[in-house]
Amino acid sequence: MGYASVAHAYAEAAAELTARDLSEHYTVGLAWFHHEFVPQLKARLTWLTGGAWSSADLADHIAFAAGSDADLIAHLVEAVAAREPISVYPGDWFGFSVGSTRQANIDWQADATGRLACLCVPSVRNGHVTAEMVAFLESAAACLLNINLFPTLPSPERAGVASDLRPLLEKSVLSISFSRGFGMTASQLGVFLVHREHPYVRRFREQWNWFSYYFNALAARAFLRLDLAEVERVNDSRRAWVARWLGTHSLPAISTGSYYVKAFNLVEPPPARLQPLTRDGVVRLCFKPQVVGDG
Repeated sequence: MGYASVAHAYAEAAAELTARDLSEHYTVGLAWFHHEFVPQLKARLTWLTGGAWSSADLADHIAFAAGSDADLIAHLVEAVAAREPISVYPGDWFGFSVGSTRQANIDWQADATGRLACLCVPSVRNGHVTAEMVAFLESAAACLLNINLFPTLPSPERAGVASDLRPLLEKSVLSISFSRGFGMTASQLGVFLVHREHPYVRRFREQWNWFSYYFNALAARAFLRLDLAEVERVNDSRRAWVARWLGTHSLPAISTGSYYVKAFNLVEPPPARLQPLTRDGVVRLCFKPQVVGDG
């Protein structure tokens, strides 16, 4: 979203908070989170997926919160890896493992049979969600899906990806970060949406409830003021900027996937200037374009 629009949303949210809100954050504030914020969050996810996820699909999902998605993800990965191996899709987000002391139990592999499978949607490996990634998730006993960058996908692609993931919702932990995908990097909020009967809820409810006391009310209120249609307009503008940049640098213009990440398989060895961006034969470029009118 444009910087001015996000700043305006924060200003309105800050003006709305009162001294009573600050002192009653653990009681009345937490009730507001569960009974007002979460239903609106689910409605916005339904909008973002083009209706591929209905209100009924998320009706039995409950929410937990923390300061950021990284906080919740670090807790879940560390706790599960303490007992058993988990799988992170090859080349995906390093943040899945960085918070864990159990690195030996974190495997970067495309086989997650019977395990917790971790994947960003879209993957930070290449900005896409592929059939291979969906198969990786289907093989898993449980899924941890970080949908931070989901809003950056073109709307038809968002709906298609959401449709592919719909059968997996009941076994998935949806990690939603209101950071880069929504332009809210300065004051973040991390939320887990997870089916109330998920084994992880039975195992971690006490800890996750405790984390939720400290949810960022300013970020939550600001998020509810964001115009998602404006978010989409800005992301479309950034996608067009990236396409032009790729064209002027003689790289293929890829219309699908996130504007933020583009990855390429090179036919020949990469030039020296691209070597630092190369891993496993893939050159990965990250973009944060400044679009005219995006202020």
